[in-house]
Amino acid sequence: MKTKVYLNDWFFNAGVMGFLRILQHNDDNFADVNENYIEFDTENLKNFEKYYFQYFYDRYDVSKNVINRTKNAFEYLENNIETQSEDKDEQKQIKDKIKSNKKYIKDTVKRQLDKIKKIDEQIYNEMKEAYDKIDKEETTVGIEQIKEILLSDIQKENINKRLTLNLFKSILSNTYYGQPSFLNVVKTSLSYEEQQEVMYIDYISNIIETGFIQDILDEKYTIEEIKDKIGDKQKEGRITKEIDKIYSKIKKDYIEKEKKLEEIQKYIEEKVIERCSMCENEFGKTTNYSEGNFVPLAISSDNARNFFWNQNVKFPICDICKLVLFCIPAGITNITKTIKENGEYKEKQLLSFVNYDTNVNTLLNTNNNFGDNSKYDNTTENPYTQLILNIVEQDEKISKWQLDNIFVVEFETEYGAYSRIEYFNIKRHVAEFFTKYSKSTLANIKDYRYKLQIVDYILKNKDIKYVINERLRDEIKKENAYGYNSFLAIQTRMILNLLKKEARGMDEEIKKNNNKLYVLYKLGIEIHQELKNRGEENKLNGYTYKMLNSIKSGKRQEFMDIIIRIHMSIGKEVSPIFIETMQDTNLDFESIGHSFLSGLISLQKS
Repeated sequence: MKTKVYLNDWFFNAGVMGFLRILQHNDDNFADVNENYIEFDTENLKNFEKYYFQYFYDRYDVSKNVINRTKNAFEYLENNIETQSEDKDEQKQIKDKIKSNKKYIKDTVKRQLDKIKKIDEQIYNEMKEAYDKIDKEETTVGIEQIKEILLSDIQKENINKRLTLNLFKSILSNTYYGQPSFLNVVKTSLSYEEQQEVMYIDYISNIIETGFIQDILDEKYTIEEIKDKIGDKQKEGRITKEIDKIYSKIKKDYIEKEKKLEEIQKYIEEKVIERCSMCENEFGKTTNYSEGNFVPLAISSDNARNFFWNQNVKFPICDICKLVLFCIPAGITNITKTIKENGEYKEKQLLSFVNYDTNVNTLLNTNNNFGDNSKYDNTTENPYTQLILNIVEQDEKISKWQLDNIFVVEFETEYGAYSRIEYFNIKRHVAEFFTKYSKSTLANIKDYRYKLQIVDYILKNKDIKYVINERLRDEIKKENAYGYNSFLAIQTRMILNLLKKEARGMDEEIKKNNNKLYVLYKLGIEIHQELKNRGEENKLNGYTYKMLNSIKSGKRQEFMDIIIRIHMSIGKEVSPIFIETMQDTNLDFESIGHSFLSGLISLQKS
């Protein structure tokens, strides 16, 4: 039976993207991709459970992960373990690095050893013996032998299959679904292939059988053919109890009693076919939507009846929607975000999906590019920066409405604990900033964590003046403060504020304001240098904190009083730039004050 699956809400679209990624990964693109829907024959799903497992097996392959993570450490040991140096300091550095590399290898392997013991004790003993020799080994040959044992053993099919299966089951369970189907802990003892079969019965079988039931409605089979097919299906045993019950009733109450095809069809239409609340199709039996379908957006409805009108917890979904939702993890991108907690930058793993009003192929390409650009290290940009550029580049005719409705979801969840979902739109002026102005401002900020924090605020439509204020306060405490990063952030904020207005002659206005802010920044550097020359540099912190407080509270007069006192202390007239900028309607007080302070705290010239 041919079926169409249309784009819908963001989480459903993530499932559609995941479904397509799984097919592409297994080189079986049986789904036809159209403007706003995909179409496929339900019979083609017969191997989908194998495709599903293969996709996540390759994505979370434990042996590859261990090999990749220990590669550099093993290479260092092989190249340096026998190295000798007459320089004692150099020899100590080599020994310390050898020790740290050995520890890294041991820590990486240790995480798998206890799990391997439960799978194959003989292999565990072999690996444990090699593991215990790492610290003592001081020859290249010995290290190579240890490497060979550890890495070859962890690649053995029975070991790696079980380790990888347990890993991706844990991720799917804890993050997305709880413990339905093969994710349930009671299924852990089943083999890899047996757990695939559990998924087939729970997520695919009903779709294929419903396709057969629909074919009965479409009169594709005679009564005799229906009888034979039902017999074959029940004999094969790859059907749910629910479907088996329907087939038994058709066979016993209709076929054996020699009733007409029309009567079988009437029974199916009245008792079997139900409407799905998600896709609104009438397609076979349904199940109730609950947290087992997608933890972040659902609850255990049977345990929360008081939250529903008349305690009606029913939200029936068809098996196709159920399967699509089960593909969400393949459609989601893992990203690393930089956040600041208790004054320290920390990197945090989050899940994200990009949704907007476009066709299936463009949505897939957008999320594929987003996923590729999210695999970044400490030297690259925030993935959202490249996301916006890719969207604009791949669709030059993208409308203002589409840009304004690019919808990004970030979420994190832990089954049984909490879920946090954050949504934000990429506004038109933000897209314009990243495509046209970011290279000369934001991209030049040297502290990548500071940069990522600013990008995060921009995309969530938060005013970055708070980030700038906090950064300037942090810089004051440093011996070698560097205010130019914050000056670039101030320029970024000024440009964004102007772009919001969408006024004519924007480039000229931006250039004029940039010049004024840069004069203030340079003036701050000059005054810092003058105070240093006079031996009054110790006064800077007091001035700076007071001015930051006046900026934060919006007290312009108080800020100007401090400016006047500073100039008087060094016998210098107050620069007219302060009066000029304070009267400029396109420059706000925060930009003026922060530009001066970013120079005042810094002696560096940029």
